[in-house]
Amino acid sequence: MKHKRWLLISLMLIFSLLLISCGGGEATTDTEESTPADTTESADTAEEDMVEEEADTAVEDVAAEADVANIEQIRIAVVMPSTITDLAWSQAIYDSLLRLQAEAGGPDVMEIAYTENMFNVTDAAAALRDYADEGYNIVLAHGTQYGTSMFEIAPDYPETTFAWGTATDTGADQGLTNVFAYEARAEEGGYVNGVLAANMSSSGVIGVVGPVEAGDAKLYIDGFEAGVLAANPDAQVNISYTGSFGDTALAAEAANTQIAAGADVLTGSAQQVVGAIGVASEQGVPWLGTQSDQSPIDPDVVVASQLYNWDGVLSDIINKHQAGEYGGSAYALTLANGGLVMDFADSLDADAVAAAEAAEASIVAGDIDVNAAIAGEAPAAADDEAMGMEYPDLEPVRIALVMPSTTTDLAWSQSMYDSLVILQEHYGADNFEIAYTENMFNVTDAAAAIRDYAADGYDLVIAHGAQYGTSLFEIAPDFPETSFAWGTTTNTGADEGVTNVFAYEPRAEQGGYVSGVVATYLTESGIIGLVGPVDAGDAKLHVDGFLAGVKDTDPDIQVNVSFTGSFGDTALAAEAANTQIAAGADVLTGSSQQVVGAIGVASENGVPWLGIQADQSPAGPDVVVVTVLYDWVPTLLDMITANQAGEYGGRVLQLTLENGGQTMIYDDSLPAEAVEAGMAAEQAIIDGSIEIVAEPRN
Repeated sequence: MKHKRWLLISLMLIFSLLLISCGGGEATTDTEESTPADTTESADTAEEDMVEEEADTAVEDVAAEADVANIEQIRIAVVMPSTITDLAWSQAIYDSLLRLQAEAGGPDVMEIAYTENMFNVTDAAAALRDYADEGYNIVLAHGTQYGTSMFEIAPDYPETTFAWGTATDTGADQGLTNVFAYEARAEEGGYVNGVLAANMSSSGVIGVVGPVEAGDAKLYIDGFEAGVLAANPDAQVNISYTGSFGDTALAAEAANTQIAAGADVLTGSAQQVVGAIGVASEQGVPWLGTQSDQSPIDPDVVVASQLYNWDGVLSDIINKHQAGEYGGSAYALTLANGGLVMDFADSLDADAVAAAEAAEASIVAGDIDVNAAIAGEAPAAADDEAMGMEYPDLEPVRIALVMPSTTTDLAWSQSMYDSLVILQEHYGADNFEIAYTENMFNVTDAAAAIRDYAADGYDLVIAHGAQYGTSLFEIAPDFPETSFAWGTTTNTGADEGVTNVFAYEPRAEQGGYVSGVVATYLTESGIIGLVGPVDAGDAKLHVDGFLAGVKDTDPDIQVNVSFTGSFGDTALAAEAANTQIAAGADVLTGSSQQVVGAIGVASENGVPWLGIQADQSPAGPDVVVVTVLYDWVPTLLDMITANQAGEYGGRVLQLTLENGGQTMIYDDSLPAEAVEAGMAAEQAIIDGSIEIVAEPRN
């Protein structure tokens, strides 16, 4: 591992090494009720105020959405180590409070008071006590250094809620019942930014400007380094800690040193980074941020951000408080619950963003354990193994594919063929032979091709269309040690006594639902058009899911569904798309190989298209904004390994969001709220909190 930690400052104040949160800043207090501040603090005092981090994991996994529309009047105070405009730790939580205040109905419902620049722990403790004395319902101690003081104060105000972070200790061991704790799992977004940085860097040298090696700053940097090395094991990650959360001059000096050492991408954390971003701006070096949106400094160099969204945590604390529950829970911001939000600039290379988004999706799905990667327990290569895909050892295998359209149909057939090619590239053409017959619309001709491949000794013959099933069941018994597969279906022929047929189906209603959710954020007319082929198979599932996603998000939106009666007639699909647009549709979707015609119409009219099965962006790169991508690789490997173990059929295999058989791809042009809603729907489907119910259709 090429990794170098530089010590920029050899003589630092002892207390700056002992702080364990995103603290720092000038020792000047600026509050709504001005409080004088002492600008000095001894090392002994700092050590007394330091609280050991708990090993326990935060237990509350709340969604990031605000839920304060019906709260009673409440007063909230926050004591923070820097300013409300620090573009980092303090601003992130203050911005969330402002959003909640607006959601609740304004200052008359939710009063907010704050004391900023509370670097001095003694002064911070005084501010915390003052707010509790003045009757504030919730008092936030927004820095781990405030923990000891808060635990001393909280028992004196048993009906006041206190909260602090980053921490997981609610004081239960000390008998406290009115303290909440919160933390940001910053290593997750750090990993994603690391993958992005590795794909952006030309020099292979990446610089990190850290504050103090503790708290969420350390988590972010550790995750970032792991992400870089997962994407490029040969990269050099130079990490420097300035020893200060708020010294912008030290951060600028560190950034200059990193660039002089060859770094062509920079990142870092805490409010100090304003200085580092200034240097990045002068040198034209991309900056990847965390905590808050730092692009106001220079939108041309701040190209990615991990944003902290405290809305869900704070609203849950508010609602618990008003229900008489004053503490006892710990919370974590994660990518999965939307507390961590990745934001990528439109100017970034599409492949680099795709790699980062794939890492993000794998973390959310649980396929990447970032802490395991940090500990060196996960693969460090930026291939499919690193992203959760494991390739088993295979004996040489021959696979044949019979399909109804072409390998370049941008839909059903191409999705399967592309997955076969991925496997061939991994195992090599000598060990993984592929043969195919395309455009097999005629079932009799398809049956002849299927039989020929079996007779030629192919190990697995895939009849990639439900229309081939009858022929397949007639052929399969003649070749008992050849595996056959077909879809979309769940029938393996067991009732007919067939033992060597696999069945597969994409649960297309899942990706369809997510696309439906996203579509509601795109339509202005309130009318969406859907161009279907035949109301059967995964096309039907897609329609059912899409309609459910739209209805569950906005039942007032009208979805006009038309079926062309053909899987491959692009002219009919184009005609249907024109009809939909003429009827007011300003968003379109559809499925199967016919949709190339519909996407052409969408492109001519500038209407967004939401695709499924394969990447359809080549047909309309400016209009294809969402793709439900079918990934057949795991399904194919399941069938091949079963065949090589002497199990020639009998299984039903499904593509789902949970197993990675369906992957959502969002275009950078989409509104952030649309992507966030789509990703939330994905996670809800995966964890079972959304059950997709098909509505009756005429």
